[in-house]
Amino acid sequence: MKKISIKSLITLIVVVSISGMVFFGCKKANTDCTAIITVKKLLDTMQILPYAEVIIAPNYPDVRVEGKSDAAGQYQNVFKYEGILDIQVYKVIIAGDTLRGTGVIRLKPGETVSKTVFVQ
Repeated sequence: MKKISIKSLITLIVVVSISGMVFFGCKKANTDCTAIITVKKLLDTMQILPYAEVIIAPNYPDVRVEGKSDAAGQYQNVFKYEGILDIQVYKVIIAGDTLRGTGVIRLKPGETVSKTVFVQ
């Protein structure tokens, strides 16, 4: 039976250690940022506003996102990177009568951030 030399043993340990670090250390960090916008009326803060138009980052065409809040008054979107973005919300009640609101949201990497925007 052949004996393993100390030099070979050290080399084997180093190779296994480096392989382990590369395999387990190269996990991609979760940078997705989830934004949840809740739309409520200013005069009655318990009343949600369903199906309102939501625009996130209206002044930045490469980031701009548009959508509608659902029946629960919430709009959700996932962004790839963090940032501080403006929010505009509006809903036409009657022709010529529109409820409007604005806000700012701070997106954090790997987190879900909720923001309530009040309209009047």
